[in-house]
Amino acid sequence: MQLNIMHKVKIGQLSIDDALDMARRDQLQLLQKSFDFEEKQASLYNFSVYKFSSYRWQKRVIQIDFNTKMVCSIVKGIVKRQFPFMEVTNCHDAAGTKFSVSFKGHHDYELEAMSPEDKQKILELINQIIYRNIHPVDIHEEPSKPPASPTKLHEGLLLLQRGGLASCKWKKYEAHLYTGQLTLLPTGCRPVSDDADVPVTLSQPVIIHLSDGNASTETPCTYDIFIILTNQDEFHLRVPLNEQKSTKDVRNERDAWVKAINKQCMDWKRRSQYENMYEDLKEAQKLSDKVIKENQSTHEREPETGKMQHNNAPLLVPPQPFPWFLSKSRAVAVPIPVPAPALEPVTNPSMELEHVPELKSPPVQEKSPVILAESRLAPLPQLESIQSLMFSAAPTPPPPLPPPLPKKKKTKSQKMRTRAFHWDLIAQDKIAKSVWARGSPREIEIDTSRLYEQFGVKDSANISNLESSNHVEIMLSAKIAHNFNIFLKSFPVQPKELKDKLFIVNEGDGGLSDEHITSLRRYVPTADDKEMYRSYKGDVGELHLVDQYMLELCNIPYLSTQLDLLLTLRELPISMDDLKPLINQKIRMCQQLWGCEAFVCVLEYLLAMGNYLNQNAGKEKAKGFRLSSLTKISQLRGNEKRFTLMHALVEQIMLHDPRLATFFRELAEFEMVPWASVKGLTAEVDVVKNELQKVIQYRKTYKGKNLGSQHSKFTKDLKLAIEKYEADLYQLTKRCEEMRKLYTDILVKFGEPLDQDSKELFGCVCQFVNEFKRIHSELTC
Repeated sequence: MQLNIMHKVKIGQLSIDDALDMARRDQLQLLQKSFDFEEKQASLYNFSVYKFSSYRWQKRVIQIDFNTKMVCSIVKGIVKRQFPFMEVTNCHDAAGTKFSVSFKGHHDYELEAMSPEDKQKILELINQIIYRNIHPVDIHEEPSKPPASPTKLHEGLLLLQRGGLASCKWKKYEAHLYTGQLTLLPTGCRPVSDDADVPVTLSQPVIIHLSDGNASTETPCTYDIFIILTNQDEFHLRVPLNEQKSTKDVRNERDAWVKAINKQCMDWKRRSQYENMYEDLKEAQKLSDKVIKENQSTHEREPETGKMQHNNAPLLVPPQPFPWFLSKSRAVAVPIPVPAPALEPVTNPSMELEHVPELKSPPVQEKSPVILAESRLAPLPQLESIQSLMFSAAPTPPPPLPPPLPKKKKTKSQKMRTRAFHWDLIAQDKIAKSVWARGSPREIEIDTSRLYEQFGVKDSANISNLESSNHVEIMLSAKIAHNFNIFLKSFPVQPKELKDKLFIVNEGDGGLSDEHITSLRRYVPTADDKEMYRSYKGDVGELHLVDQYMLELCNIPYLSTQLDLLLTLRELPISMDDLKPLINQKIRMCQQLWGCEAFVCVLEYLLAMGNYLNQNAGKEKAKGFRLSSLTKISQLRGNEKRFTLMHALVEQIMLHDPRLATFFRELAEFEMVPWASVKGLTAEVDVVKNELQKVIQYRKTYKGKNLGSQHSKFTKDLKLAIEKYEADLYQLTKRCEEMRKLYTDILVKFGEPLDQDSKELFGCVCQFVNEFKRIHSELTC
């Protein structure tokens, strides 16, 4: 498409402005149709991310599955959380590779992608999901008919404020307001610098979602600016002013934008409130139906004599559903006026000041069980008089002492610093009767050099520099500078040494630790930071140490890419070592379940017993059942309260075929509940494969720029690491394919759907095996 447009410009069929307009229209059409393409392809995407949880960043795999229309959060093969596409409500871009995703009825996910490309792809997919939630496909629509384009509610040119305090700029966008979202298409591209980590262009649209019901608008005092507020971001927009527009025209256009956007915000907010109210009413109705059924069952169990005493059936009054303003999701306090208790002055002889009454409140009656509003008492004149009397009677403070003489600064001798041992001290009153009172009868000798070798802390110049430069004003933003300052206190690398440290692969060779690499990734300078620090023309030695480090980071080419490479090289072997035992366990579980013929015989016994019960209950005879039914065996109770269908199954097998009663010995892997799933482990292996592919691509780019001559050892170590990881990944991928094939054979053997999750399937078998084993031991004891 782009080549066609360029060809038309070259032969003179299109002007440059017409070509830009055509490219923007094509881009918008691709944005609208991309979701339909993903749905037809039924694709599955796995991304390695860091999730902020419990005040720390945890590595996760985010899986976007267009087959099942689920967004999954996976940790070491365990599917921790699954969100249907309909529960995805919003996504928010942030600085660097950070972003967040909002879900209905759940807290936001604060995430950090492994690379800018991954972040761009994830946001693109999430935007497509939200777009389809706003514009669902009609099930009665013909498949061959193309989807209808959404209606534009308003359009025009707007300026969006980009950047922070360092460099605030207004960039021009072509704005299109649709139902539920405002799309901003860039009208130009930013030039790409030679030392940029990633080619920075403005070709990606900015999408502001209004469909979650949390957006609103504000209009400041100016005539051309308005603000769109979401639950996490503020978008400052301005109507461009030119020679053809007067101030009045700009104000009218601004008001038209605000009116149109505000209408969308109010509509979606009202719709969100209606959905919440409907869900609350449904929950209340379910609770009401449950109470009615319990009352009916209680009435049916009454003896006949009790029924004879009542000519009519008892009248069951269903409880009224809770109103929406008293639901669990939003409890609103209903204010009830409560008269304030009068305060009676009572004299207190123990007070030093005379004629000062003590305020005593009379006893208050018990409150009714209703949500009461907090009642605030008006200030009483008695309190003010008491305060004035007490302050007036207070003695006058003594005159201040003269300032102390200036002390001479003592030159601190450099001492050997060690780590502190934070033990629990004994209270002073307990020492006299303890063994610590007598003291040591002999002089204890310790090898201090050995202790310092293990627990010594190197005194770097960072701490003294930080303390001496506290009075220097920091150029970086206060919050980031504070956190970066704390990190630098434990960072034993000088600013000039940092660049060389980034080209050492192994930590044992003097490279950075995993913790230092992870922390440095948080403080990679943004484009605005680079522009601010490169404009500094003063003496670098006069800057605060934080600014010195940031200035050095700005001068390191490909900093973000280099840190991502080092972190990936450190995490790849750890990830593969964690996945190997989990995959091997799944293979053993599949092999045991496949080869255990006694388990199949037990299922045949259960099928015969179930058909007998169902045929006598008036149901049809079944040819087989799903393994998920195994968890229901213990729920069917007999006439004896403690006797279930599982007891009957064990009795029948022990009576007719005792050798089958110990089938659980052949399923030893099913004694523990399997948390990891085949789907989650496959996603983890896919992510490892993608990460190694990025390392290989980096090596090709590194060789193409002829940078290997400067760091020959780095090039050699990188080559050896890639060769080793490729061999390990080959074996891991081979085992993963074997696991998937065996699990597919299990699904086919037992007649299960091919999309059945292994965690649920193996969980049912595990519960059945453990319950059968428990009852068998009870009956044989």
